[in-house]
Amino acid sequence: MTETMKSQKRGSKREGSAVARNASALLVNPLDPQHIVGVEEIILPDGVPVISARISFDGGTCWRESWPVPVEAEWAGVVGPVLAMDAHGTLNLAALALDPERSRASLVVYRSEDGGIHWTLPEVVLQGASECCYSIATDLNPASPFRGSVYLAADMGNTLCFARSSDGNSWSGRGNSKPGLLLHGLCFNPEVLVDTGGAVHVVWMTGPSGCSILAVDSADGGHTFSAPVTVAEGIIGVQEGLPETAPATCITEDGVALCVWADDREGRARIYHRRSLDGGRTWQGASAGNPLVDGGGSGQHEFQPHLIVTAGGEICCAFYEYGPKNPGGDLLVDLAMAVSYDRGATFAGRMVLSERPWDPAVDQPLSRGATRGALGWLALA
Repeated sequence: MTETMKSQKRGSKREGSAVARNASALLVNPLDPQHIVGVEEIILPDGVPVISARISFDGGTCWRESWPVPVEAEWAGVVGPVLAMDAHGTLNLAALALDPERSRASLVVYRSEDGGIHWTLPEVVLQGASECCYSIATDLNPASPFRGSVYLAADMGNTLCFARSSDGNSWSGRGNSKPGLLLHGLCFNPEVLVDTGGAVHVVWMTGPSGCSILAVDSADGGHTFSAPVTVAEGIIGVQEGLPETAPATCITEDGVALCVWADDREGRARIYHRRSLDGGRTWQGASAGNPLVDGGGSGQHEFQPHLIVTAGGEICCAFYEYGPKNPGGDLLVDLAMAVSYDRGATFAGRMVLSERPWDPAVDQPLSRGATRGALGWLALA
């Protein structure tokens, strides 16, 4: 069991009408489903971005606003919040603190021990370029020797960076090193997750397009890592105007791993996948992956997938669809989902989750974090 969430790339030149204009995340506490935390990037009247948080302790019936998330005076703002709950019931919020010139940033972590009402001063974990995607995960597994640990992966400077903490206060990297470089080589859109045995997995892309998806794992809490394994190759990044391609991965209790991503090889973005039966050491099927759902799909752009394994063992993949909902209609966005009842071997036809599509040029679309939140709600059913 793991709790993981991923940010979107900051400062990307690929942003267009279909990309989220603000970053938000919704977390259903895996230890208490009545406890829900929502965080959002908002812009103050003076143009400074800050993080706003709201909390519910009754399943979403009533909400209260938390105390402000602290911002250091020398920062130009804080953006891109992602959340994870650790095994001790402490909330961990990772975000980017922007330097005054906004070309560089610090990846910081806030903590809350009262469910999100009050937040600690931020702990600086990594520093580098402000164009950065990052992921946070915690080990919730009762049998894991590293239960309670918190992990971060980021692509600062387009290199794979890693940090780990046993208490959320002090941070280290691989071995006895400080947080920082994990492996040499290009890295885009990394994701960190923890399997039911407590092993840490990091999955990333080697470029924005025409690239591979690689993965490493650690059986000793992030102290050492395996050699990289190729998950998929020949990935074609999505078109301009859509959020860039980023892999999403899950691992079931019996070691079935699934990796999904948006791929443009058909001339439109479509969700592709590969499956592993041994926890990600080897992968089945074509090296470039296959469509998640057989057939022609929805005929629209599919992007920003996210995965969750429910308590009943189903694997759910939620993603966005962008395109006309009727012939000649406006370009609108829906939230859709496909479900596998056989551990990822096949996926049933997609279902649309949104009550109505929205116009990304008018309404604020959901972010990647919000997709994760929607899946959190579904997991409670």
